[in-house]
Amino acid sequence: MPGIKRNLFFNFLLSLSQILVPLVSIPYISRVLDPEGIGRVGFMDAFTYYFIVIAEAGIMVYGIREIARLRDDESGLKKLVGELIALHVRTSVVSLVLYLLGVWMLWGKIGDVRLLYFSFAFLLMNAWACEWYFIGRERFGYIALRSLLIRLAGLACIFLLINYPDDYHIYYAIIAGSGILTGVWNISILAIDTGFSIKGADWKKHLSKVWVTYLISLLYSIPLYIDHVILRLLSTSVAVGFYTFSIKLLRVSTAVISDSFLVFFPRISSHHAADEKQEVQTRLNQNFEVIFVLAIPLGMGIYLLADEITQVFFGSAFSSISRNLQALAFYPLLRCYSLFLSNPILIGHQKEKLFLRNLAASSIVFFMLAIAGSFYLADYGLCLALIGSDLFLVIVNYYSVRRTIPYLQLFSLRVVWQSLVAALLFVPVVYFIFEYSNDALTRLWMSVLVCVFVYFLVLMFVFKNQALRSLAQNFRNKLSSSIPKKNE
Repeated sequence: MPGIKRNLFFNFLLSLSQILVPLVSIPYISRVLDPEGIGRVGFMDAFTYYFIVIAEAGIMVYGIREIARLRDDESGLKKLVGELIALHVRTSVVSLVLYLLGVWMLWGKIGDVRLLYFSFAFLLMNAWACEWYFIGRERFGYIALRSLLIRLAGLACIFLLINYPDDYHIYYAIIAGSGILTGVWNISILAIDTGFSIKGADWKKHLSKVWVTYLISLLYSIPLYIDHVILRLLSTSVAVGFYTFSIKLLRVSTAVISDSFLVFFPRISSHHAADEKQEVQTRLNQNFEVIFVLAIPLGMGIYLLADEITQVFFGSAFSSISRNLQALAFYPLLRCYSLFLSNPILIGHQKEKLFLRNLAASSIVFFMLAIAGSFYLADYGLCLALIGSDLFLVIVNYYSVRRTIPYLQLFSLRVVWQSLVAALLFVPVVYFIFEYSNDALTRLWMSVLVCVFVYFLVLMFVFKNQALRSLAQNFRNKLSSSIPKKNE
C-alpha cells in the first residue's frame, strides 16, 4: 500500500500539471488564434495521432503487463524491451506508408504544409516510443517530473512565440515538439537503464499476443481521433475549432481521474497472475472510489458552470462551446467507469477478446451517431454522439464482467450515493453566488472554491468517508514528522 500511495501522489502531481497548464494556456490561445486556426490544428493533431495508434500495435497495454510480470528479471527485461522496440519500429514503417496515403487523400482538408512537417517529425520519433516501460516499472516519479518540465517549457513557448492569428502552425509545432522531446528523453533513459538492442531481436513471437490489444487500441481510438475527421468532412473548420476546445477541456479533466488506472493496473495484473483474488478486489475497490468521488462532482460542476467556464477560458468568439460543455458534463464519469471495467478488469483478467467485441459494437454505434450528429448539429451533435456511444460501452462492459467474472464487486452504492448527495449541494451554492455577482470570473472561482470545500467537508465529516480520512491522516502524519522537534 505505501507504494500505491506514493505512486498516486506522483500521479496527482502529473494530473495537476495536466490541468493547470491548459487553464493558463487556453484563455491566451483562444484570444490570439481564431476558431478556424484552432480547427486546423485540432484536425491535424487528431489525424496524426490515429497513425500513431496504428504504429503502436497494441504494445502499450501488453508492454505494461509484461514489464510488470518481469519486474525482477533484469536480463528478461532487456530482452523484452529490445523485442518490443524492434516490433514498434516495423509497425511504424507500415503506419508511415498509410499516413502518406491519408495525406494525399485529405490534402484539401489539411491545406498547410507547415502542419505536415511537424506532424511527420512527430510520427517518425514515435517509432521509438516506450512509455510502457516506465509505467510497468512503476517509475511514476520520473514520469511526473519529465512531463511537468516539458509542459512548462511548452507553456513558455506558447506565450513567447504565439502572437497573431496566423501563428496556429506554431501552436501545432509546440504540441508536436513536446511529444518529440518526450520520446527523445524516454528512449535515452531506457537505453541507459537496459542497454537494449534491436539487432537480432525476436519481435515476431509477440505478434500472436498483441493482435487483440492492437485491435482494441485501434477501435478505442476511433472516438478519440476520428471524431475530428468526421466533423471536418461533414462540417467546417470553425465547427472543428469549437469541438476541439470543448473536448480538450473534458479529456484533460478525464485524464486526471483515468491516469489513476496506470497506478493500479500493474499491481492488479501482478496480483491476478499470482491468483490473489482478495488483493485484486481491494485494488479495484480503491480504483472505483477514486473514479466516483472525483467524477461525480466534476460533472456536476461543469454542467452548472458551463457558461462561466466558456466566458473566462474561451472568450466571446467561442461562446457556443457552453452547450457543448453541458452535453459532455458527465463524459468523465462514463469514460472512466468504462475504462475501469475494461483495462484493470477485462484486460487485466485476460478477457481482451470479449472487450474487443464490446468495443467493436460501440465503434459502430459511435460512427452512426457521429455521422448523423455532425451532419445535422455540427459540433454539438458530435458531443451528443460521444456521450451516447460511451453510455453504450459502459452497459455492455458491465454485463460482460458480471457474466464472466461474477465474483468481482463492480459497484459500491455507498460511494455513489454519498458522492451524489454531496455534489447536489453545488446547486444552492452556485445559485447563491450567482445572486450576488454578475462577473463571470468571480462567479467561477468562488463557485469552485466553495463547492470543493463543501463537497469534501460533507464526505469527510458527515459521511465519514474512510478513504479521504485515511489520506488526510497520512498527510498530517507526514507533515508532523517533517517538522523538527525542539530539544527538551
